[in-house]
Amino acid sequence: MKTIQRFAEKHTLLYCILAEILVLGGMMAAGTAISLAAYIVLGLDVDYYVVMGAQELCGALIAFLAIWLSGCADIFKRRGIGFGRGLLVGGYFLFIGTYSAIVFFVTYGGERVLKPWYDIAAFAVCMLLVGVTEEFLCRGILAELLRRHYGATPAGIWKAVVVSGVLFGLAHLTNLFTAKPLGVLVQCASAGAMGMAFAAIYFRTGCIWVTVVLHAFVDFAALITSGLYRGSGTVDGVISEYTPANLIAVVPYIIVVLVLLRQKKMDEIVERFAWEEQKEIPQYSARPDLDWMR
Repeated sequence: MKTIQRFAEKHTLLYCILAEILVLGGMMAAGTAISLAAYIVLGLDVDYYVVMGAQELCGALIAFLAIWLSGCADIFKRRGIGFGRGLLVGGYFLFIGTYSAIVFFVTYGGERVLKPWYDIAAFAVCMLLVGVTEEFLCRGILAELLRRHYGATPAGIWKAVVVSGVLFGLAHLTNLFTAKPLGVLVQCASAGAMGMAFAAIYFRTGCIWVTVVLHAFVDFAALITSGLYRGSGTVDGVISEYTPANLIAVVPYIIVVLVLLRQKKMDEIVERFAWEEQKEIPQYSARPDLDWMR
């Protein structure tokens, strides 16, 4: 374990890339194995979101292992500024997800036929697992290790945000196997910007569970059509429909990053990480002005 920790510290970017490859490769292998086993043993096709959920569970386990081996398991206990307050920091994603869901239900809800409850349950669980897997990988490994590598300075935080966002966007190239190239490239660009926004939220809040919930909620709202209603296609179908016009979503993501990492807030982030690394405030602050860090 110590050997892997030293490797992660010395070759951080390479470790991040290898972890990403292992997680994505494991997910693809799990999905293929489950689909084949179900077809051979039961002679039927498994629901799309059941297979996807199994893939995400596999990815989450691999990501958790990579976090533990790299010596970053303390992130699971880190409270940061608190879960409730952290959700407010990520308020943009709460708003846009809620708005999208409401608009859909008002506009199209009455015209479609709901899937069986068990398929809807599989979709909901799958979206939660997507949040867990992608946040464990992209914030728990990529952003956290890169922040430790570049240092708890404004420049270090910015580098960790940008590089982890780029790697998060590139991870979506795996969708080239099942979706149209143009849609995938648009998704990669949008995902990269969104990854930067989630990294900014992660550093601002200091709590990975905040980004897990926000990520799961956003994915649930974005894929609600295919998850709740019959004949609404799959994730791959949604991605294939993306056009360059969808890149407009990049703008608010960048604004979120700039707002969350403005100088005043950046100073708070840097000071919190500096104190944590010195282990001077394991649970409670010795300074009244830093009580929010508890």
